Amino acid sequence: MAGCGVYTKITSNYDRSIDFTKYKTFAWLPDKDTVGGEYNNQIIRNNARNYFSHCMGERGYKISIDTPDVFLELVITAVKKEKTVSTPSSTYPLGWYYHNPYYYHYPGNHYYLHHYNYNYTTYVTQKVEYTEGAITLNVIDRKLNKLVWTGTAKGDLYDPSYIGDNLHPAVYDILENYPIKPLNGHRRPKKKM
Repeated sequence: MAGCGVYTKITSNYDRSIDFTKYKTFAWLPDKDTVGGEYNNQIIRNNARNYFSHCMGERGYKISIDTPDVFLELVITAVKKEKTVSTPSSTYPLGWYYHNPYYYHYPGNHYYLHHYNYNYTTYVTQKVEYTEGAITLNVIDRKLNKLVWTGTAKGDLYDPSYIGDNLHPAVYDILENYPIKPLNGHRRPKKKM
């Protein structure tokens, strides 16, 4: 994969009529029926919940099972996709010819061996299968029963082993535009290469 990190497309949106400073507590909604697999299993979901809970704690939120101000909903999706990729394949045929640099006014027998080089570029096209993965956090006002904030990280997943290393930075990226910032100015962890 090119570059660092798996989740490269981060989006978020929120209800601008809501005063987010009034929210102090949260609780997790139970998982909906989700398809398991290498990109979406209980370990990944538990780790994602722990990272989100930690980040919400940095913003002054506390867990309240009985009467939370907001519910947090975790949605993880993994959709198989295919794309066509063209890569250049260059051919450099080399050869030699005899060249007389003095030909113009003084033709003679002073010939030098000189090489030529032509670049023929062709493209190899192939289909590549990958999984488009997404992690979404929804914040729902419990009293209003209304979605007030959502954030998603999307990326092309070619190897499930990258998810574990990139999950924590993805959570920080998702919450970067959350209206309430961390109280102690915590910085996001670095992405793994």
